Amino acid sequence: MGRSSSGVKGMDLDGSVVVGAEVVSPGHLVLIVTENGYGKKTIIDEYRLTHRGSKGVKALNVTEKNGMMTSLKCLSPEANDILDLMIMTDSGIIIKLPLGQVSTLKRATQGVRLINLRDEQKVSTVALVEKDNSDDPVDNN
Repeated sequence: MGRSSSGVKGMDLDGSVVVGAEVVSPGHLVLIVTENGYGKKTIIDEYRLTHRGSKGVKALNVTEKNGMMTSLKCLSPEANDILDLMIMTDSGIIIKLPLGQVSTLKRATQGVRLINLRDEQKVSTVALVEKDNSDDPVDNN
């Protein structure tokens, strides 16, 4: 295309918002966390390929209970052994949980509760961090 062209439309959003984009390989997992503290992992092979201008593929059954999607991360199959999940709320509460505790579910499900939120709290940030092995007992001999 030339310099003055506007390109082509990749996806028709219809009022939705893009939360994230990741490069994946077969066998990888997609981690999704919602604003009300729900989350799930899904095998990438459950998502079909689409063409330009499509509506996309439903990744989460959004309800009033689980809320809108906040974060999307790509995980390798061995991520459960080497990574933890950190979730921060808009009021500054942070929890860290093993990635292995997040259920692997089908594509169009709601997810499971990852963090209990009070009143009007929402999940604001999600990060993957390396496991901290400092909790292991240390031999001081």
